[in-house]
Amino acid sequence: MEVRRKMIDEEGEWVFECASCELWLPKKKFRGCKTYIDAYGNCLICSSCRSSKAQNKRVEDYEEEVKRWLNVMGYDTESDVPVWVQFHKRHGLPYKENQ
Repeated sequence: MEVRRKMIDEEGEWVFECASCELWLPKKKFRGCKTYIDAYGNCLICSSCRSSKAQNKRVEDYEEEVKRWLNVMGYDTESDVPVWVQFHKRHGLPYKENQ
């Protein structure tokens, strides 16, 4: 289990270390956290790192959904042949291999 590290900066204010980017930031940068918390309810990851993780997860989910739909339509997404080449072959369209 990770514990949130804290210290007092040169201005006498409490700052906390982000477990993801390892930057020391003020407490206001850790607001609104519900997933990445320690046993005491303290957020371990700053808001910008949480936002970045959420964006990456959204992109991964989108790509997975597109692959799922392509497989339903009969395209092999795991093949060495790109889907666009499979599409051209299936519909008898001309294509160049070196695109």
